[in-house]
Amino acid sequence: MIRGNYSLAAEFKKNELKQQHKIQQRQKRQHQLTKLNSVDPIRLYRQIELLEANPQKDQKDHKKLKQLKSDWDFIVKNKLHTSKIEPFLKKIESDKDAKRKAEKKLWGAKSVYFNPELNPLGKVPNAENLTYKVLTPLKNDTKPLKAHSSKKYEKDPLIDTLGVVLPPGEPPMFYKEVFNTKKAIRSQKRPVEDDQEQNSKKLRHDDFHNQLSDSEDINDDNEEYSANNALAPEEEAYWNAK
Repeated sequence: MIRGNYSLAAEFKKNELKQQHKIQQRQKRQHQLTKLNSVDPIRLYRQIELLEANPQKDQKDHKKLKQLKSDWDFIVKNKLHTSKIEPFLKKIESDKDAKRKAEKKLWGAKSVYFNPELNPLGKVPNAENLTYKVLTPLKNDTKPLKAHSSKKYEKDPLIDTLGVVLPPGEPPMFYKEVFNTKKAIRSQKRPVEDDQEQNSKKLRHDDFHNQLSDSEDINDDNEEYSANNALAPEEEAYWNAK
């Protein structure tokens, strides 16, 4: 029995749209296969890592990251570049396992966090239990620092030029940069109270110098009286005239 609102033309159109959609999906998949067959999967993976690690992603970066993840999922789903991807992913997983083990390893007295009474195992402290906020995660470092934490610098060519004789053995380790020695730069804008205080100090300083100069003028006038002569210059001239 045919429905009252049934339309044969609408049914044909609906089936035609379905066929077009299937054809478009097939063409899209074929296009992706052609494009991603020539893509380096390891480079694609590194690009995803870099974008995910970027804390200041804009809208363009988010869009690009979404597209890269879609391409990566397509490669994995369709098993493209399996000869490259499988050993690469295995190496990444083994590196992560080694890193997790190293982070949990208890170094004891070799740890930078070692304390014979409070932390004899040298366990990394929990940042949430600290009284201050830690900006970077605490690393499970040992002392002395690991080889990858320090950098060796080549010998200064000036040493050979001047003919400086160095003592035998390895040169001592030193810090190339000295930290915590720079003074904080004060702001150019000072509070109004500081300006008022400076002005009051200046006024007091000027008053003191004015008083000092007045007293010096008085002393200059008094210098005309000698210690042996108690008369004023006018009185002395009067008595000399007599």
